[in-house]
Amino acid sequence: MLFFWKNWNTAHRTTYWTGLVLFCAAIIGLIWTWVQGLQNVVRWDVLSDLTELPASIGTFTDGLFDYSVSGKSYIVTEQFAASVMQVNVLAARLVTLGICVGLAFILAAVTRLSRWSYLIVMAVLIVLVATFRLEVLQLPGFLGTAFGGRLPFVVVILAFGLASYYFHAFRSEVELPARLTVFAAMTLLGWLLVDRLAGQPLPALAFVGYSLPGLLVVSLGFIFWISPEIIAALVYVTSVARTNRSDGSGRPLGLNNFLIIGSLYLVNLALIWLTNTKVIAWNPVVISPFILFLISLLLGIWGFRQQLRQNETALSFRDAGAYLYLGLALITLMTIAYAFASANDPLVEALEDVIVYTHLAAGLAFVAYVIFNFLPLYRQGLPVYKVLYKPTRFSVLQARLVTAIITVVIVAFENFFPLSQAAAGYFNSVGDFHAGTGEIRVAEQYYTLALNSEFQNHKSNYALASLALSQDDKVTAVHFFQQALLKQPSPQAYAGLSAVLLQDNLLFEAIKMLQRGIRAFPKNGELQNNLGYLYARTSVADSAYYYLAAAAGNTAREEIPQTNLLAFWARNPRLISLDSLARATENRSYESYEANRSALAFFRNPADSARIQRPAWLDAPLTDEGLNVSRFAQLYNYSVQNRTKDTTLLNVLNRLGQNLANQDFTDDLLFARAACQYYTGNKRTAFELTDQIARDNQRTGAFYNFITGLWMMEQGLNRKAADILSKNADTLSIYYQALALTKSGDPLIARSLWETAGQNDPGVQTLTEVLYEKRQPATDLEKAFVLLYNPLLDQTEPQRVLYRSMRDDNLKTIVASAFVSRYLGFSQPVIAENWYEQIPQEARLNPYAGSAMTIAYLRLRNAKGQYDQTITDARQPVVAAFQAEKDFVLAQAYQAKRQTAPARRAYEAALERAPFNAEMVAAAAGFEQQNGQAEKAYNRVLEALPLNERNPDLLKIYALLCLDLSLTDYAEESLARLRSATSPADYQAFMARYQAKRALIKKQREAFQ
Repeated sequence: MLFFWKNWNTAHRTTYWTGLVLFCAAIIGLIWTWVQGLQNVVRWDVLSDLTELPASIGTFTDGLFDYSVSGKSYIVTEQFAASVMQVNVLAARLVTLGICVGLAFILAAVTRLSRWSYLIVMAVLIVLVATFRLEVLQLPGFLGTAFGGRLPFVVVILAFGLASYYFHAFRSEVELPARLTVFAAMTLLGWLLVDRLAGQPLPALAFVGYSLPGLLVVSLGFIFWISPEIIAALVYVTSVARTNRSDGSGRPLGLNNFLIIGSLYLVNLALIWLTNTKVIAWNPVVISPFILFLISLLLGIWGFRQQLRQNETALSFRDAGAYLYLGLALITLMTIAYAFASANDPLVEALEDVIVYTHLAAGLAFVAYVIFNFLPLYRQGLPVYKVLYKPTRFSVLQARLVTAIITVVIVAFENFFPLSQAAAGYFNSVGDFHAGTGEIRVAEQYYTLALNSEFQNHKSNYALASLALSQDDKVTAVHFFQQALLKQPSPQAYAGLSAVLLQDNLLFEAIKMLQRGIRAFPKNGELQNNLGYLYARTSVADSAYYYLAAAAGNTAREEIPQTNLLAFWARNPRLISLDSLARATENRSYESYEANRSALAFFRNPADSARIQRPAWLDAPLTDEGLNVSRFAQLYNYSVQNRTKDTTLLNVLNRLGQNLANQDFTDDLLFARAACQYYTGNKRTAFELTDQIARDNQRTGAFYNFITGLWMMEQGLNRKAADILSKNADTLSIYYQALALTKSGDPLIARSLWETAGQNDPGVQTLTEVLYEKRQPATDLEKAFVLLYNPLLDQTEPQRVLYRSMRDDNLKTIVASAFVSRYLGFSQPVIAENWYEQIPQEARLNPYAGSAMTIAYLRLRNAKGQYDQTITDARQPVVAAFQAEKDFVLAQAYQAKRQTAPARRAYEAALERAPFNAEMVAAAAGFEQQNGQAEKAYNRVLEALPLNERNPDLLKIYALLCLDLSLTDYAEESLARLRSATSPADYQAFMARYQAKRALIKKQREAFQ
């Protein structure tokens, strides 16, 4: 009957079902650890490297030249790193509990045996417990020292022996479930007590490691016992009557089918044996011995019941046999599972050999047993399985004896090598315990003993390599890694060896080692990723891409090679359309991947780029933990590229920069704050932050000075930009310094800089020559450059002659628009209008030139007093570079029409975009002064003045505001600065106004008094 427990009482069913649940859990644990393999103790860690790439963080143009603010982006590249061999403490604890439960089932069953059987089995159990070496648990005080440390053994034997004998001799009427409950409680509570009292920090590991010989003996005996179960199942399959569809009867498969199927089974076992012993070099497709073991294990539940019933022994399956079988099965499963969980390959191989040899021997012996005893019954088509254990000639005991003899012969044929493997497995287990407790020297000795027993075993070699790495002994680590690859190579060993070679700067040797690993494991994604990672470092782009793309489909953590692929494209942006790539890639929660996605945005076309993804963790509460490289790269890339006002981002950057755990990123976090402030916040703060980073910074000071200089040029602070760029000595900085001085009206001071910058650049040299009239301008760009920046070309007619020779409508529009603003500033509206009329009206202009023309037109409307026309026409859009100027012109129109509120809004919009434009600040301050907001006007001027120290308009309004606020000393000081910043005539004109205002204020004060 398949479900034989259905007729048992509730107590028996409940306890047996509990045992079956634990039995199934143990099988699942065995399969899980088997599938995990080496990853049970060697995990794949991920090492992240931070790499900076030169990138443009911003661009702008003045119509003639395009400016790129050269900064940097960060990408993250990652490689898989095989960890050092870990100690599987969790597995040891679970195995210990499983063994305790298994012993409880065995003890409960033993009490049901006959007297002599009981005494023999208890004697065997006592010997088994003696092999456990409980003294290694180091219990405290008297428990650990009495009887030479053997008191725990004595206590266990007395406690369980007395309880067992009590049930066996005095309370035989107590049912088995109650006995099982008592023994289970005793074992589990006893172990919990030991776990609390043991002097060893890892008592479970100590117990499993030192008790392994006894556990192996039990496992060997149990595997030997169940080894005939598959043959017994074949007897059932081939002798049970088959139901015929028509008449309800049918003959069994019969002897021939039994022999054919049995032969295939035996051939499978023989092939496994021949393969393991290297007798045959080819790799046949066979069924794993551990699958055969699990099949035998499951079949044995019904097979053992059948055997007890047919033998009619005094032992009842319900009252003893079922529990005895579960107990032995649990111990065997735990032993095998621990071998897998600790990646103890010599122990696994020894257990595999035991399964193969016992099953092969049992298969041969029991096939002969069946033929000798039941050949007539088979021929008659009778159900042989019903009398399988009632032989007539060749007894079961004789068959088992033959099985044992054949097994010993096979083992002897191999010079008892499985015993050496089992010894190596034991030494490895003890070595694990000492490695787990930090006793490195002792662990090394046990692993070395394991090598003496089986020198090619992977476990010992990898463990010794791990211990060598923990002591920074790379030479020894390389030796043991190489030895670990001899018999059972693993991807982790290849990765570990290549990592050690890479640490010694042996890049090409590391690459060769990974190539060997991929030849051995062609579908291993971790090795493919690492090889692609190294190829990327050597600029072998095709190989790098090939292996990274292959790795993405061959590893459980595909986000790692995908991250490296994005880094690859960031390093090689010309190999693919980055805009298409950006649209093809998906958002992921993996921070390294998102960091590289944000880095790609630096190299995409701004017009086509998808919006950069804001890090999701910005809104989460911050901790004291420092940034990892992935989160830092994502934060930095987003901060530098973000163009949306984000106060949360600024607060996060500020707090992270103050965290000492982020000191490696201090300068970069400061610059990220500066970029945020410049593009979305307070530009003055941005300049102060970059100055703070660059000051006394020999390594990166020039880099940040360059960025500050370009930002100031974008804001029109050319004189200040030149001062900042003068701190750098590179040619590019000298070029921009010369250009800034030229645009600020000091081309004579810039001459030597132009000549220096043009020494190795023909284009710059040409600009220098045409600017200083060493040659005539030839191209439209050269002509536009001369018209705008050559101070000697200040006569209207020569300007117009050169202008008319130009052919580029965009450049002509930009030059003419600039002259409109210039002559309006000189209060020469007629000449300004003449220049406006020179603009090609029907030309198809680019957005920048069209915006320049719009601003020139609006300025002319204001100059003519056509303010309503200005307000109406200001609806026409302009590019961002001219938006502040458009708001400014519109504010002047509203101010002239005495519309205070819209004028204030327009001034504020203009100053938000261009807070340091002297013309705008002076006009806005004058507006506020007229409306009784002297203090507000003063603050506006005070914000812009440090960056426009020689601007006459700002100095004038500042002096007047100081008078309004009774800051006479500051007003007098500003006069001294104004004298050196403007012409004598302009200064005298202002002084008349200044003295009049001062006299008026004095008169008002006297009248008030």
